[in-house]
Amino acid sequence: MNNLLKGLIFYCFLFMLMGCKAEIIETKIKTEKLKIAISQKFTTIPFKAKITLMGDEKDTRQQMETFQNILEKYIEVEDLEISKSMMGMDLVIEGNIPLVFGDKLPKGRQDPWALFVKKNERKVLATQFPFVLTLRPTRSFGGFKNEFSEKNILLVPDPYQPIVFKFRNNDGSILKIFSGGVEVAGKHFAVFEGSADKRLSIRMKGGVYDHVNPLLFFRLE
Repeated sequence: MNNLLKGLIFYCFLFMLMGCKAEIIETKIKTEKLKIAISQKFTTIPFKAKITLMGDEKDTRQQMETFQNILEKYIEVEDLEISKSMMGMDLVIEGNIPLVFGDKLPKGRQDPWALFVKKNERKVLATQFPFVLTLRPTRSFGGFKNEFSEKNILLVPDPYQPIVFKFRNNDGSILKIFSGGVEVAGKHFAVFEGSADKRLSIRMKGGVYDHVNPLLFFRLE
């Protein structure tokens, strides 16, 4: 077996172990939407995600109809595009993701991931930052994962996904945020505390976020 073939096999095996991750999940969160989620328990916000698929264009496009059916079964998809890239094919998904107050989706929803808002139970932080926002898989994730693995083992989704929280203060609220291990405006912070007077983007990707759900604390008035 030549070195090139060995390398290819190793790369594919490594890819299977890692699972399928988006390059980044970009969310757009208005302060009015956060207030709706807290008061009414549920709303949705826009998201965009890009996934790079290994393989040639013909094979990937042939599988796309099957993948699209699975995605639309679980996710509120607005648009789905595929294009050629240096590494294979890029799949870009745009849609809406649940923003939920509590720990579970309402009946009738089976989204594999959701943004959950809960009361902050960490007493040290709760006074200044009474709420927690996190992206995490739901109870529907197992079924979503199994349907993909039945079609293509290389596309088994990873429960932990990188994310950009794009906050927009659209109603003059006071929105203060506290988190760690984040990137803001191109700078990296071990500990970050800031305010979204108008707009604030917080990026959580790589490192610890390959193994844990992204999480931040906030105050909204």
